[in-house]
Amino acid sequence: MTTGLQWRRARPDDADVAVPLLVEALAALALELAGAGTAREVWPVFRVLFAARGHRYSHEHMRVLDEDGAAVAVILAYPGRDEPALAAASLARLRERDPSRALRHETKSAPDEYYLDALAVAPSQRGRGLAARMIEAVCAEALAAGHTRAGLLVDEAKPGVKRLYRKLGFAVDGERMLSGHRHDHMVKPLR
Repeated sequence: MTTGLQWRRARPDDADVAVPLLVEALAALALELAGAGTAREVWPVFRVLFAARGHRYSHEHMRVLDEDGAAVAVILAYPGRDEPALAAASLARLRERDPSRALRHETKSAPDEYYLDALAVAPSQRGRGLAARMIEAVCAEALAAGHTRAGLLVDEAKPGVKRLYRKLGFAVDGERMLSGHRHDHMVKPLR
């Protein structure tokens, strides 16, 4: 990272910046999970999730890129083998809000990968290469923790994002349906 940029674990007090970015990255999935029609309606739901521990959308699975003390980007990542338990815990928390809602988990990751679930850069900071830096940093963390590959999903409607992932060494190895949208599952060997 360059001067002025700091890579760190997210904290509960990062919610004001992290939650809107996370909701933007999750897009239709966030709306579906929260049972909401707009991103602003989703934010309070995800603020509660972000502050809590032990589930998929917790701050404990997020990293933040700060520039001069202000968060400018976030990434949500965890071992793929942990996805079923993390997802079940997230859905249980959401059911507490509305027990009548039928919520389901759609598998996103593979058990043998470190899964990059969501990534977002603040609108005023886009175009500076911060997403690439964050992906490289989380892949380095995953390798140091003993993981041999990283995985992620990219919506077929986002060819520019897919180009970035290819440039960073990810290759398509299949597809998944998520919230009614087709996504390419991409993986990268870690060395």
